[in-house]
Amino acid sequence: MSNRYYLAADGGGSKVQAVLYDENFRIIRTGKMSGSNVLFKPAEDVKAEMNALLDTLLDGVLELTAADFCLVGSADDFQNGLNARCRVGAVYRHSEPRMGLAAAFCESGALALSGTGSDAFVLKDGQTLVSVGGWGPLFGDEGSGYDIGLRSMKAAIYAYDGRRPPTALTRLIMEEFQLSNLWDMVFRMSHNPNARHEIASVAKLTSIAAADGDKVAQDIYRHAAHEMALQTLTAIRRAPDAWNRKIILMGGAWKGSTLMAQAFQSEVKEAHPQAEVIFPVYDPVVGCVILRALREGMPMEEIRACLQGKFDVYLYDRGGIS
Repeated sequence: MSNRYYLAADGGGSKVQAVLYDENFRIIRTGKMSGSNVLFKPAEDVKAEMNALLDTLLDGVLELTAADFCLVGSADDFQNGLNARCRVGAVYRHSEPRMGLAAAFCESGALALSGTGSDAFVLKDGQTLVSVGGWGPLFGDEGSGYDIGLRSMKAAIYAYDGRRPPTALTRLIMEEFQLSNLWDMVFRMSHNPNARHEIASVAKLTSIAAADGDKVAQDIYRHAAHEMALQTLTAIRRAPDAWNRKIILMGGAWKGSTLMAQAFQSEVKEAHPQAEVIFPVYDPVVGCVILRALREGMPMEEIRACLQGKFDVYLYDRGGIS
């Protein structure tokens, strides 16, 4: 059995993924929990889930050679939990854009992040030069899963009132939340500490409706694509000399409909025909694995070869961009 263990973890508004692996990139254990951001979820719930996750991952582990992670809102609790359970040789905290590019085997480029929240970045040699968006659900999150979910709920309300054309979203939302009256959603979300996550979860219903040809749902995805393109093109405009023509799409909202990625690609290519729009090869948690290997001096292509076939459980669903 290996004597050198490493831990990688990634978490944001909707979920946390973690993996324990050895120096030969063999996965020992994996774990998952719901979101880690204490701004939108009770801190005691985050801490309880995190403790359960770490108990499972580190059972019988006496020492970690290194831990690499990116956890929005609860990084200190995670690090304290590691130190309470085993000896940790070194701890490295990474930013979302750095990890997202690494998961695409890149160190420079633009990143369009659309998960529960949204923002866009330009990085060069692993350093973030520009950040656009990221203002949260009250003032921003345009083009995110939360924004898609909120617009879908509003579309259902408009259709319910008769202000806009009918949409399958009304029925899907009522069925999903077991509502006898759409008004019940108001009471469900009011004073609900988990409201942001529940609203973002409506995006999965938007995905179903869009795939079934619902024009309202499809237009919501097109609008999300425009908002993400606006953020990304703004970031590129602010660092034109640093951008290397690559744009990496990261976050679960991109997986909801091929329309979103295709509409985004069309808009950015109208401004920059030479742009190369790609998805990561792996989910962001594997970006932490790649960054650890880079830190230890492995060339990027050697890392890619070492991971192949071993981390397939974390391969990113690339959607509709060829």
